[in-house]
Amino acid sequence: MVAKTITLPNIRKLFLPDSGYVLCDADLDQADARVVAWDAGCPKLKDIFNDPTKDLHDENAKEIYGMVNSYTRPMAKRGVHATNYVITPRSLGTALGITTREAEMFINTWFAKNPEIPVWHSKIQQDLALTRTITNAFGFRKIFYNRIEHILPEAVAWIPQSTVAICINKGLLNLYRQFPHIKILLQVHDSLVFQVPKRTFLRDLPLIKKALSIPIPYTDPLTIPVSIEVSTKSWGNKKPITWEGDFKDLETQRAAGF
Repeated sequence: MVAKTITLPNIRKLFLPDSGYVLCDADLDQADARVVAWDAGCPKLKDIFNDPTKDLHDENAKEIYGMVNSYTRPMAKRGVHATNYVITPRSLGTALGITTREAEMFINTWFAKNPEIPVWHSKIQQDLALTRTITNAFGFRKIFYNRIEHILPEAVAWIPQSTVAICINKGLLNLYRQFPHIKILLQVHDSLVFQVPKRTFLRDLPLIKKALSIPIPYTDPLTIPVSIEVSTKSWGNKKPITWEGDFKDLETQRAAGF
């Protein structure tokens, strides 16, 4: 029996910009992972993020597997994210399609390379035990009322997720207040969809970047980089563009409808 591959339609192509507008999708780059690095105080991870020549998932694959290839990079990407958010070896093994023993080795290796992560977990667990309360860098608090021995993964995840949500929503408010001609359409966790009049698009781009660049008040401040994809055709046709208004090549520019 031959397995059938189903190609799903690109639903985003149903969402079209108004006439004379450019549809924009601005995204905070590797937002959750950056917040984890800063909140846990991991110098090694900070150095990777601060070095434009390095790729996070490549570096993590080297740390865990000693090499980067089409197998180790996606395994490191998925496994590190799950480990940072307090997954058990059994659950990680199921998620990655490896044995529980291999998953345990993955977790131990990651923690050995980045010992600040398990210390961060322990601090959050202690805060839960003492006050049932955790706080993010913006000073927002979450209080837990259920049994604390089962809520560490939720509490750990809340810190980066809430921080990223605050960043994107602060950026949304900046756009709303500073650019009355921009129409805000949708916020999706770490990204924002909006449309800009084509006549002001190039002039607005660098100002939009500034409006969406929100400093997170750590002792070592973090501003998550923002990238943008655009299209005059549909949300499903969006293509990456620099904040100076340059496409990768002419083919990409045409695909975006410019």
